[in-house]
Amino acid sequence: MSVTLDIASFENLFKKHYKFLVIVAYQITKDDDAAKDIVQDFFINFWHRRNEVVIENSFQSYSTRAVKNLAITYLKKHIPSFDLTDQVFTDPIQTDYLEEEEALKFKEETDQKVMSLVNLLPDERKKVFLQYVVDGLSYAAIAKANNISVNTVKTQMKRAYAFLKAKVSEDPISVIIIAVLFGKGKL
Repeated sequence: MSVTLDIASFENLFKKHYKFLVIVAYQITKDDDAAKDIVQDFFINFWHRRNEVVIENSFQSYSTRAVKNLAITYLKKHIPSFDLTDQVFTDPIQTDYLEEEEALKFKEETDQKVMSLVNLLPDERKKVFLQYVVDGLSYAAIAKANNISVNTVKTQMKRAYAFLKAKVSEDPISVIIIAVLFGKGKL
């Protein structure tokens, strides 16, 4: 992916990634000022080379790798006794940051997995279940919309949850996905 940036796009990248990249640099250098300088140098260099840079994955992964390399180079220049194995591999960077692409991909995979489970339900049960979970309708509203009793809705929901619980017990990660997405606490 070739990078062509105008100043506004560059400013957005800077604002979005600056703090994270300072943390990356700081965790390697253990020097706040040096970390800020490294990240600023990265962005200045990136701006000057913006028409030449080819980013294969995402800006986040590209910039993180570049800042790590710059931080290591900084340490090699400024700390003669610096040992790469002591610093980098025993003190890994701890972040909860998920790149936007990864988060989007994870959400899509999760949605597909959940829908594949829901699609295994019988048609009427699936319809009732989706009206409750996706549309947020109450049992009474579902009963009225489908011309069935509230007790029938309760029974269909109970059976849907039991079916999904049985299916997800085969795959433990699905339990978490279903519980989080539906947030009903009935599993």
